Amino acid sequence: MNTSLCLIMHEEVRMKSYMFICLAVLMSLPMYGTAYADTMSCSGGIISIDDRSSDIISKCGSPYFQESYQEEVSQRIDRDTKYAVLITVEKWTYNFGPNQLMRIVTLKNGTVTEIQTGNYGFDK
Repeated sequence: MNTSLCLIMHEEVRMKSYMFICLAVLMSLPMYGTAYADTMSCSGGIISIDDRSSDIISKCGSPYFQESYQEEVSQRIDRDTKYAVLITVEKWTYNFGPNQLMRIVTLKNGTVTEIQTGNYGFDK
């Protein structure tokens, strides 16, 4: 067998092995994006699920970004009767700077229902 052909085949096997190892390492890393948390720490205290919007403002201040929309949910009166209710959903984003992760707080009718951890913040 030609020596240059053997070297090419050896290099191809080595590259495939390298690509397989890289793929395995990448798949084992945690996914970046949004993660969920039960609390959020601010300079004025800790925010938890079921806290009110006034608690967040007093402990964390105003959010960097805020969005609000209406969501229709079904309420059941009894086994055979249900009706639709509109609730206000707010998402408050807190940017604590480039060295900390951003936090997204979801409120439904003024009560914290979810706290998410986003990507790293940025200089304001």
